[in-house]
Amino acid sequence: MIVGDDMSEKKRKIKEPKLTHLEEKSLEKCCQHGELEYGIFKEALIDSSIKIEEITIDSCIFQNINFTNVLLENVDMVDVIFENCDLSNQHFDKKLLSRVIFKNCRLTGTTFCDASLRDIQFIKCNCRYLNLSGAKVNQMLIDECGWEDTTFLETTLKEVELNNVNFERTEFIHTSLADIDFSTCDIYGTQFDSFSLKGMVIDPFQAQYIVGALGVNLKG
Repeated sequence: MIVGDDMSEKKRKIKEPKLTHLEEKSLEKCCQHGELEYGIFKEALIDSSIKIEEITIDSCIFQNINFTNVLLENVDMVDVIFENCDLSNQHFDKKLLSRVIFKNCRLTGTTFCDASLRDIQFIKCNCRYLNLSGAKVNQMLIDECGWEDTTFLETTLKEVELNNVNFERTEFIHTSLADIDFSTCDIYGTQFDSFSLKGMVIDPFQAQYIVGALGVNLKG
């Protein structure tokens, strides 16, 4: 589907994180006790390896934290904001993320395979090499992000809003993109199968990339 001038914009109603009664806390101390709830965690230098496992991170704000030495294993997240954080190569496979915001974050190589993502926002993030294979996504905003070389394989996408997203070399395989508006996005070199393309919204200029993805040559 090619977007027309008369198409009315759909307004997504993404739920914001519910954050009340928060206290500034030490990330290392809370990790030692296995509790990450109702806290504000600010810039921290984490030299030694820390493992956070088998918990739900609930009602927390993380600011300017590099999680390179923090292993998040079997962790659900509800009502969480990450701002200026590095979450590269973390694995949230088969986990629940609800009302979570990633702002100005680095998520290179992070995986959400078979995860449940609800009311999620990615704002000005580097998400290259993300993997959402098998994920179920309901209500998601991606705003001014780099999602190059990302994998969507049998991903369920509902109520997704895109604004200036770079999807170069990303793969959409057996992933319905019906009614999702890509008209502000870079889809150069993006791979689509015929199932994924049905009902997708693009602008006329992007049609050349869609045709190219299907192996058809346009005659000038």
